[in-house]
Amino acid sequence: MFNFGNLAELMKQAQSIKENVEKAKEELKNEKIVVEVGGGMVKVISDSLGTVLDLEIDKSLLNENEYPVLKDLLIAAMNEVSERSKEVVADKISQATGLPVNMFKFGGMFWI
Repeated sequence: MFNFGNLAELMKQAQSIKENVEKAKEELKNEKIVVEVGGGMVKVISDSLGTVLDLEIDKSLLNENEYPVLKDLLIAAMNEVSERSKEVVADKISQATGLPVNMFKFGGMFWI
């Protein structure tokens, strides 16, 4: 016979996890990730969800001859911001749910 007392407790735990995850998502919006590449010539600031909030470019890169360098630095900075935000999100959601952090990274059980 099925024990409905356990089901009620499981539902309560699921609700608690949901609330913790929502709180973690709000906190992630307020955490900043700062990435500098090219010795600080390009700086990207994002929230922990990966939304780029600001971009600073050294003026010496703003000429036609430096276009390939600028392009490479921007790509590197954006990729690093993306990777760091995934790590921060996985850690925060892991803390909120009590589940192992590797379950939330790409290739894990869940995708965020």
